[in-house]
Amino acid sequence: MYLLPRGEQRALVGVTLLLLLSLLLRIVVQFLPGREPAGVEEFEQEARAVMAAFARADTMERVRTDAFRRPRAATYDRAVPFAQPININRADSVQLLPLPGIGPVFAGRIVKYRNLLGGFVHMDQLAEVYGMPVETIDLIRSRVYIDSTAIRKIQLDSATFRELLKHPYLEYEEVKALVEYRSFAGSINSLIELLDNHILSDTTINLIGSYFDFR
Repeated sequence: MYLLPRGEQRALVGVTLLLLLSLLLRIVVQFLPGREPAGVEEFEQEARAVMAAFARADTMERVRTDAFRRPRAATYDRAVPFAQPININRADSVQLLPLPGIGPVFAGRIVKYRNLLGGFVHMDQLAEVYGMPVETIDLIRSRVYIDSTAIRKIQLDSATFRELLKHPYLEYEEVKALVEYRSFAGSINSLIELLDNHILSDTTINLIGSYFDFR
């Protein structure tokens, strides 16, 4: 529902009163022919002029309001290009805010999930961030890059049960199997060893492999 500003509401009331007064004078004139009060015609002309001015002002206000409310097309691609891509494995949440589609909530979630992982290995992992739309990932894909040297790896021969369990790609039973096998074998030397001994599945190894350090 369209509401007029208070100033224009008061003007409308004033003009309405003027028109009512003009109508009243006309009625008086009809009952008293030949005795039309002086200035009635000028009064009516002034009332019509005020009403016309109010109508023009109302039209302009509607135009301004519609222009303000009209959705604007996204301008991500037309904006000034980024000086350089953002290192998504080292940037803090504030540095991620200039990215299209990334507000404070998503920036915080990206950093939090990155810390759980130990860093992003590839861009598709952003789809694992809670609530992250695929469209947003496509928008920022060319504006960020992954620094693989920033990945925090797990020392598999010394990591504790709790440290292993914190990683989002490892389930409790998988961590238990890793720790028990390590205790039995003395050390773990490769992903192939874990696969051959059925400690981890192919799927888990594909996910977690880049985060293991066997040195």
